[in-house]
Amino acid sequence: MEETTTQKFKLGILIILGTLTFITAIYFIGNKQNLFGRTAIIYAVFNNVNGLQLGNNIRYSGIDAGTVRRIEMVNDTVIRVEMAIERKILKHIKTDAVATISSDGLVGSMVINIIPGKGNQPVKEGSSIKSYSRIRTEDILKTLNVTNENAALLTADLLKITGKIEKGKGSVGVLLNDTVMASDMKNTIHYLKISSMETTVSVKK
Repeated sequence: MEETTTQKFKLGILIILGTLTFITAIYFIGNKQNLFGRTAIIYAVFNNVNGLQLGNNIRYSGIDAGTVRRIEMVNDTVIRVEMAIERKILKHIKTDAVATISSDGLVGSMVINIIPGKGNQPVKEGSSIKSYSRIRTEDILKTLNVTNENAALLTADLLKITGKIEKGKGSVGVLLNDTVMASDMKNTIHYLKISSMETTVSVKK
């Protein structure tokens, strides 16, 4: 009988400790995610969220200001992000503030950075602020590939033109390779110089 009572007592202690641990963990997680704090909802629209996830941090001027509450894909080019911002910081965010998505360190999670605006009007709860989507690495590589292809085509065309000139094809090629024509041009230029000098002398007289 005594063993049964002791076992029940120990089991009760374990259940109480487990419950307290669970409640404490929920409190700290909720506190970090601003589930229990006084927050207000504002929005930002992006065309690419670059791996942003629910619960990621939001920073205003480098200060933790809230968390990402919801990510909604409106269409293939519009993604609406719902941000839970602490009310004590919301009053400092102006209507012309800009939201950007960046990485938290070299290998960290994504964060939303809200860049302060220069206006005086504070943003209202439920409204949207401007956003700026950074150029993705994939887009840069695609642009570089297109540039490289164009450069290769241009180089090939220049090589063809140079080859034709060397073979005496085309007007430029004929001009460069025809020694008689080159000599005639040289004489023409010489006579033009003489005529110019004589005209100058006549004008001075």
